[in-house]
Amino acid sequence: MRDLSKIQSEAYQQVEEIRGIADAKAAGIYSKAYNQKSNAMDFYVFILTMQSYEYIIDKNTILVLSTDNDLFKFLKGMQ
Repeated sequence: MRDLSKIQSEAYQQVEEIRGIADAKAAGIYSKAYNQKSNAMDFYVFILTMQSYEYIIDKNTILVLSTDNDLFKFLKGMQ
């Protein structure tokens, strides 16, 4: 049992180290993307917003949006 706990603990530590390295690389990529063009940040925010809707909205969700809402404008433009 002690060996199993040690293995699990070491595996968790490795996972966290790998996750930290990946997060640092992602931050570097995002930083480069932001600095390329002035509207890159707006595009990135848009992409993150669209990704978040995938997690918070399902087929049973009812949205009530104002006409000045960015999602409303995006969906209206899809026609």
